Amino acid sequence: MQPEYEAMRPEGINNQMYRFSLARHDKTPDAVLGAVPDTRLCWPDVIIGGNSMEMHPWSHQLQDEYRAAFQERAEGVKTVLATDATLAALKTIGAKRFGVLSPMSVENSKHAQAYYEGHGFEVPYTTSLMVKRSEDIIKVTVEQAIEAFEEINKPDVDTLVHVGGALGIVSMIEELEERFQKPIISVNAATYWYALRQIGVNDPMPGFGKLLMNENVASN
Repeated sequence: MQPEYEAMRPEGINNQMYRFSLARHDKTPDAVLGAVPDTRLCWPDVIIGGNSMEMHPWSHQLQDEYRAAFQERAEGVKTVLATDATLAALKTIGAKRFGVLSPMSVENSKHAQAYYEGHGFEVPYTTSLMVKRSEDIIKVTVEQAIEAFEEINKPDVDTLVHVGGALGIVSMIEELEERFQKPIISVNAATYWYALRQIGVNDPMPGFGKLLMNENVASN
């Protein structure tokens, strides 16, 4: 995620990165929460949780509980979670029916599908790149990413969605939108856009697709 966020960083914004163990994917929420207190040591204006939690068995209630736990550890600092940001992005661009791509497993994509259907969207198509280990996501080629988007680019969807922030496609969003003639919601772009808007940075951000040109954010 670090190079993705740095690529989008406007002049005058400072990104500080804090890391945690992904040794057990099923413990990711706990690992993230454990890292939050240390992030306050750089006196941030906003703390971002960049992981797509909806790739796990997830629900509206679990997201509410996770957000509350994250905010408690942030001790009054503004917070942004990737799952909330992706939802806000979908509402901002007016998405109704979309396909979902995740980097690792079929189950990850299906969990995300169920989560967003629970929020009233239609998600008829999913695909996965079937990467076995987190550290190998960096090896995904541009061609593989394009082929995966082609799988979910059906005539009856209005948007293409990517979850799983370890797959870096921010630099490709404009190319993909031109290719498919549809908005691309990629989690890292959505999360960084949403975080900037939460701290009053509303300038359009050219070069990263339609979403980052939006100054306003639809209500969650």
